[in-house]
This record gives sequence, structure tokens and C-alpha cells, in this order.
Amino acid sequence: MLALALAALTVGIGDQQPAAFADPRMRSLGLKAARMIVPYDAATSEPDKVAAWLAATRAAGLEPHIAFQHLSSDRCPSAPCTLPSRATYRANVAAFIARFPQVRTYSTWNEANHVSQPTATRPEAVAGYYQELKAACASCTVVAGDVLDSGSYVNWLRRFQAVTSADLWGLHNYADVTYGTTSGTDAVLANTTGTLWVEETGGIVVRRDAAARVLLAHDEARAARAVTAAFTLASTRPRITRLYVYQWQTSATAQFDAGLIRPDGSARPSYAALAAAMPKTGATASPGVTWKASWSKGRLILRGTCSLKPCAGTVKASLRAGGKTIRRYGARQYGTTVKIRVSKTVLTKLRRASVRRVSLTVRSSTPVKASQTVVLKLPQPTLRDLRA
Repeated sequence: MLALALAALTVGIGDQQPAAFADPRMRSLGLKAARMIVPYDAATSEPDKVAAWLAATRAAGLEPHIAFQHLSSDRCPSAPCTLPSRATYRANVAAFIARFPQVRTYSTWNEANHVSQPTATRPEAVAGYYQELKAACASCTVVAGDVLDSGSYVNWLRRFQAVTSADLWGLHNYADVTYGTTSGTDAVLANTTGTLWVEETGGIVVRRDAAARVLLAHDEARAARAVTAAFTLASTRPRITRLYVYQWQTSATAQFDAGLIRPDGSARPSYAALAAAMPKTGATASPGVTWKASWSKGRLILRGTCSLKPCAGTVKASLRAGGKTIRRYGARQYGTTVKIRVSKTVLTKLRRASVRRVSLTVRSSTPVKASQTVVLKLPQPTLRDLRA
């Protein structure tokens, strides 16, 4: 059941840097969407930045998702901290939609309950913005209230819903996944109806304040556990249909570092955790490897195509006929091709079966350590295979 729930989950990544989307390690993961946070006036204040990001995500085959927030000049909770009027918000988001019609997925306001936003104590205003964004793009998918699981977020959501109803909500559940709880996510589910997207989650490696004082100590193992927890949490709550992991990479001095990749470019354990947790679709069973199965003279041929080189690890195979496992084969080292001799008895059963599958359990050691399972369709063995 867990595998079925994960297969139904759309997984994306949140990152602001266009260069991240060209990294073959990201492209090998099978992500479906990417999320960018922009000021609500981005159509006029930073259109080139948005265009570059959209070009990069398009090249990576990812669905773009834009989340609006405060002006780049705002310094909430200090001054300036400007809450736009409903008319100002309407004019700016309409300009964005007109300038970037390829974007069909939006969040009304990013982390709208956080003190860094002018909307922190004004959920009624965000409810109005949501109505304006929906009206400006009736065919778009729009996340209504997007909250962080800290502070009085439940009351914030209730006040939003006193103004208008919605069927799609957003949550950043860092507290739950960092500390091994579920209360934040469950509270949001209990106080909303419809679908919930986890718009930001992941493993915080280190967090500092503006004076560089450490608020959460550097711990890559904790971050990896958080990534795994995010998927476990989402897969056991069917109203959660989408999850964005944040972020790909940041600088060594960043206040908030949840990067899957270290500042020096090497992969962290959280990258391996993400690779292992990704829904299994198609033939990709390990980071950077795509598998195909065929027959040759009575041997099962498993060919792995590596997009990240070198790649290596072990693979176990189980042959299935008509939904039943008929033969298991122990671990074999792989680089590119694995050949397994199959008995005539097993080949005969497979030849007679209407449905044939091979289930692979792959443990990659290079480029990252990960363990995943993938199921491939098998062609019918030929008479030549039986006679070999």
C-alpha cells in the first residue's frame, strides 16, 4: 500500500537557481515539477530572472509553479513591510500571468503566516488575493493558503476560511519532519477540506540567524532522516497529492541550508534519501540508471544505461509469471549489463504466461548509495531460448 501511495504522489523541487536544473543528478531523479518564489511584482521588477528560471525548468521537463510573496525591498517584520491592497495585488499578478502564460500553477502567497511576510497577521487579505488570482486565471491551479507549521497557523487558516472557501492548500512542514512528529501536518488536514500540497519540506542541515548564530546545529544525518520522514508522512495521508523538496544547493554561509548538494558540489546523504524515496515509475531504479530486460540464448539480459558515470552496485532479480514469483536470483554486481542463466523449466513457465515481469532490487554504491525496486515487463522467451 505504501508503494501505491507513493506512486500517486507528484514530487517536485523548490530551488531559485536556474543552473540547478541542468545538473544530471537532479534530472535522474524523475521529478515532475519545480517551484520558485517571486515578489508579487516580479513581472516588472525581475522578469529576466523569472524567464531564465522558466527556461531552465522547461529544459529539464518540469512543470513550473510560482509562489508570490513580499516585495524584494521589504524587510518584515522590520520596516519597510508593505501589505499590498487587493487592487495592487490584482494588477501585478495579472501582469505576471500575461507575461508568462506558460505558468499554470500558482501559490497565492508563500508562507503567508510567517513573520517575514506582511500577511503574517492578515489572513483575510490573503483570502482576497486568492479570489483575485483565481479570477485572473480561471483555468490555473491555485494554492489558497500556504502556511508554515509554526506559530498560530491553525487560527490563521480558520480566519482565511471565514472569508472564502478553497479546495487546495499548501504547507511547509519542516517542524514535523525535523523533529519526527506529525502534529503540524495533521492539524492542517483537520482544519481544511480538499487537497493538501506540501509545498516545502526537506532536511535542514543548519540554520543560522542574521548575526550568523547557529539556531539548529549542522547535522547531515538528521537532514537525511527528515527527507525520508517527509515521504512517509505524505504517503500515509491520501489528501496529500504533491510534495516539493527544498532545496538543491546553497552557499556555505547561508542562514538556511537544506541543500541536497553540499556547497562544494558533492551529494549529501539527503540526496540519497530522496533518490530512495522517489515513486517508482518507468524503469529508473537507482540514481542515474535506466534498466531494460531482454532474452538472449536462454539468458536474462539486464542492461543499465547510466546517465551519471561511473555507476555501480548490485542487483537482485525475481521472475514473475501470471502475478506469482517463480524464481529468485541472488545479488550480482552491475556496471552496465547483467546476464543470468535461466532454467528451461522457468523459461517454459514464462513462455506460457500471459503476463511476465522481472522485479529488480537495486542497491547502488556509485554515484550515491541508495536502494530501490523497479518492475519491468518481460518479452516472451523464444523457442531458441528454450533450446539454448
